Amino acid sequence: MAEATGTPKSEFLASVRRALGRQAGPPQTEYPRLAQGIEQLEDQAREVRERVQANRGALLDKLAEVAQLRGWQVRRTPDPEEAMDYVQSLADGQGANRVVRSRQEVFEAVPLDATLTGMGITVTEVAHGEGASRESLREQIAMSGMGITGVDYAIAETGSAVIVPRRGLGRLVSLVPPVHVALVRPDDVIESLDDLFLMRRLEYMRNGGDMGPYLNFITGPSRTADIEQTIVVGVHGPKEVHMVLLG
Repeated sequence: MAEATGTPKSEFLASVRRALGRQAGPPQTEYPRLAQGIEQLEDQAREVRERVQANRGALLDKLAEVAQLRGWQVRRTPDPEEAMDYVQSLADGQGANRVVRSRQEVFEAVPLDATLTGMGITVTEVAHGEGASRESLREQIAMSGMGITGVDYAIAETGSAVIVPRRGLGRLVSLVPPVHVALVRPDDVIESLDDLFLMRRLEYMRNGGDMGPYLNFITGPSRTADIEQTIVVGVHGPKEVHMVLLG
């Protein structure tokens, strides 16, 4: 039998422990943060909200800067009217005759339906179980030139929009149409991934161990380098992503 080559397992694991600053010993069975109770998480979440509120202007500036570096086309709008004008100009420039949108509170502040239908565009609100089957909604999404959503979080650190799928907010709205528009309110902005994971742990505790099956992170347009390491945009999702920062 040939002698095994390469680094012995024990030596490899020892090097990993050294890199992580850990000592040899029995494996750690519990991640400390997951042992925190809901009261601790509530306190930490309150501190995050206070910190974000105190630095709101700087975080909006950072989000706009980093998102643009990640490939978002960023537009800051001081009021809902300008936001609607921007979306209207996008739809007109794209020649979109069908638009799908999610069902979220942001559309109460930015009532796009009337504006777009006045241009002759068919607007479909994606909401399952209300006179439309999943199959028919998927077909309408596939035929749409633009998908418009709000966001649950916008992370200044990474320039990411985060969407938590739920009734009236399926991921296909942001993934299938060639253009995705994300409407971001100031209260949606958080500083870092650590802030996001804290909020999600708190949601997990509040909901009795349920926080949904996944999160949709959007950090710029879809891109891949699977073929000859050449970056191609728009293969697995939208070719264009627009972030409209409200207020």
